[in-house]
Amino acid sequence: MSAEGEQARQFAQRLENLLQNVLPTCDNAFTATPQGKYGKRGKTVYLIQQRDNSGIPLTCDGDEILRLQYSFLCSCKTPQSMLQVDKSDILLATDSGHSPLCHYDYVRSPQSDIPAAHINIHGSNDAATRIMLSCVNGKRSKNRRKQYLDKGLFPTFSSLHFPVGGDRLRPGLEDVLEMAIYEFHIDTQPQWKASLAQSREEYRTAQIKAIVHEFPDLAYDTLIEDGYDLGQRPDRPERSDRDSMLIRY
Repeated sequence: MSAEGEQARQFAQRLENLLQNVLPTCDNAFTATPQGKYGKRGKTVYLIQQRDNSGIPLTCDGDEILRLQYSFLCSCKTPQSMLQVDKSDILLATDSGHSPLCHYDYVRSPQSDIPAAHINIHGSNDAATRIMLSCVNGKRSKNRRKQYLDKGLFPTFSSLHFPVGGDRLRPGLEDVLEMAIYEFHIDTQPQWKASLAQSREEYRTAQIKAIVHEFPDLAYDTLIEDGYDLGQRPDRPERSDRDSMLIRY
């Protein structure tokens, strides 16, 4: 197995461990084996998602009330680099027809003006819809809103993209699970809180390392301010493929 494939396997195993330790015991594994395929520019991308295409049942007192779906499309910039998430979707759906309740999305390289990390909430809000219709001719909003009208569609509250922290501060699967536990009282394993905390620490540790890797000068300055005796100040790596994560929407 390649180094990239092993990283994808470890990522999938971390999700599997999280779900097994939080949700009631299930006879089948939650997370499917990562599937590698050729992506853009000849690099291999790995799809990591739940095993059941209809989602994972979330129960309350043994009765199914929600379905959890997730997918992560991952790759490595080089064979020696760390695995990165290029696109992710985490969705909660009702058990009645599996209609979405909300979904958290992330696109590393969005092709439009939507936030890279965002949440869509599937609900009704007449006031928001009225505003969306009234601003269809606005300079910044007209392109996306006008598409609805040109296609004979009605802009809905669920089409709004609410930003949730950008590339590195976006919620993880752990946050969606804990929200479902507290807000919908889904059934859990006795040790769910400790398992969630451990997995969230692993996720955020990886995000912090990625931030330090991209902005070592900021890490250096912070440590100097705290009184650490360090050597030469590192330069911030230059990149031309996209805007800095410090300013990306």
